[in-house]
Amino acid sequence: MKLRVSVRSRFTAVGYQLILLMLLFQFSRLLFIGFNQALFCNISWYLYPIYLVNAIKYDIAAVCMLNAPFILLSLLPFPFCEKKWYQYLLMVLYAVINTVGLVANLADIFYYPYTLKRITWSIFDYLGTQANMSSLGGEFLLTYWYAFVLLGLLIGILLRFFRFSLQKHKKTQRAFDYQTATGFWLVIVLATYMGMINNLNPFGKSLQISDALDDVEQVEDAGIVLNSAFTLLSSYGDDSTTTLPVIQPQAQKVSNGEFRPDNVVIIILESFTRETFGSLNTNLEGGNYKGYAPFLDSLMQKSLYFTHAYANGRKSMDAVPAILSSIPANQTPFILANKAGKKVESLASCLKGKGYETFFFHGSHNATMGFADFCQSADVDHYYGLDEYPAGKDFDGTWGIFDEPYLHYMAEKLAQCKKPFLSTVFTLSSHNPYVVPQEYQGKFPKGSDGIHETMRYTDYALRQFFKTAASKDWYENTLFIITADHAITPWHKEYATSANAFAIPLLFYAPGRNLKGKREERVQQIDVFPTVLSYLNYGEEFRSAGNNLLDPKSPKYAVSIVNQCYQMIQGDYLLLYDGKKCKALYQIEADPYQKTDIKHLKLKVVGDMLSLLHTHLHPINQNNKS
Repeated sequence: MKLRVSVRSRFTAVGYQLILLMLLFQFSRLLFIGFNQALFCNISWYLYPIYLVNAIKYDIAAVCMLNAPFILLSLLPFPFCEKKWYQYLLMVLYAVINTVGLVANLADIFYYPYTLKRITWSIFDYLGTQANMSSLGGEFLLTYWYAFVLLGLLIGILLRFFRFSLQKHKKTQRAFDYQTATGFWLVIVLATYMGMINNLNPFGKSLQISDALDDVEQVEDAGIVLNSAFTLLSSYGDDSTTTLPVIQPQAQKVSNGEFRPDNVVIIILESFTRETFGSLNTNLEGGNYKGYAPFLDSLMQKSLYFTHAYANGRKSMDAVPAILSSIPANQTPFILANKAGKKVESLASCLKGKGYETFFFHGSHNATMGFADFCQSADVDHYYGLDEYPAGKDFDGTWGIFDEPYLHYMAEKLAQCKKPFLSTVFTLSSHNPYVVPQEYQGKFPKGSDGIHETMRYTDYALRQFFKTAASKDWYENTLFIITADHAITPWHKEYATSANAFAIPLLFYAPGRNLKGKREERVQQIDVFPTVLSYLNYGEEFRSAGNNLLDPKSPKYAVSIVNQCYQMIQGDYLLLYDGKKCKALYQIEADPYQKTDIKHLKLKVVGDMLSLLHTHLHPINQNNKS
């Protein structure tokens, strides 16, 4: 009688293959923790083993989702499944689909620090906004070559182990039993389905990304227990897994007298975290920290500046709608969500009615980040990108035009336009791969991180810009707002918290006005829109989710999103809210590393903060409908 592979040994081989994947997912998680230790440096050591155990259910779900076709095809109840050609096809399928999962996990080792969340399906919409993918891809390959080598080794392990697991196939003389094999196969179909949705628990609820919040001590640790294959697949075609209730704008009206037709220049600095500034960190390094922006530190002393300002998101494409239109960040950036290009109220649309000419300057490729599309929706008159800049000059090799020549270019353009004007410029030299012009090589201190040299260069470029601007006739009648798009991976442990993960600078400088002072309230990017209109005595109704920082009676707080939780900072308190209940409350000054949850001790504080937050929250299904 012809020998056949026993059904049981086929199940054993598939079991070994899946166990290997579980081990590789944990290995990629250890790499994720190691490479991002600057973000997790405040986690108590004893929590890591607990997190690794809690992560197993998300790995099971991801392995089942990825490998459902492989598992079911491997165990089909037909004799031809024992053929070599069929096993070869299974090996290819096993390698391909699990390479996708490993790529997602390895990529997030390097992408997570920019967003502080595991990647979701919206990453593909984001990549679609990158007009310079070829240069970025080459730069990524050169910078992270070792990740590609590691991926090749892991693929080799997958292939080699698959061939090894086939040795677990045991031969038998028993005739092929279709009834038994079909019964086993149906059981595996059910088990795979349950593994995908609720970890083999027939009575459990469907596993979701937000469940990770219950498996960690602090909300910002959720990225450790999750894996990127799970978050990517779980978010496909289902916005409810990635979207919180939406903060909606409220009708406002600000006026303190006759309209003041001053020019407005908004400077958005790439990646300038609050940690960049010595004047905002007088206690760091025993009081000896100087920072990397000496010019801006000096300019603050002539400005109205805020010591506790926060970005609403962690992406550049979150910042522009927040600053210009007071649209807070959601899990999916507004620029990606607004695919229909519907019009939005903005500083540009409001001031155009007052006779302003409006501009947006960004020295990168014109389609980058969807900024040009947003400016069209926001009714900006003129968008200046790389396409408009004189050809062949001042290109940094990856992103666009170096900051110094580009800021000079904007100053000359503004000298030629009609007045008054509103102009926004987004710098880019302090973006990875952190390149300064050849003539400035060695001029600026390298610092402890690659970005520090480019921060000093951008600060120098701003010094030169203000020298140029001061010679223009429009300078004295101009309000300058200087802020940043988002924070970055910290280089001091004091900034490795969810609060400081959004900490940025914010200052208002009016050389011809008496607008000076130091303010310590918690404020945010979406406050810029109503504050500028208040400064100009706009006098007409507009809609904004932010607050007027010039009004002492308006509430001052900051809201952002951390791993599917709203983070609200007001006064000395930080509250985390998952859309249903308060997850935690911390007292920032007494507990800077956010270790002690005091929500049960401060019920009134929780109630007051939630009440204020709920005045702006609308249910998910009202998003983009009002």
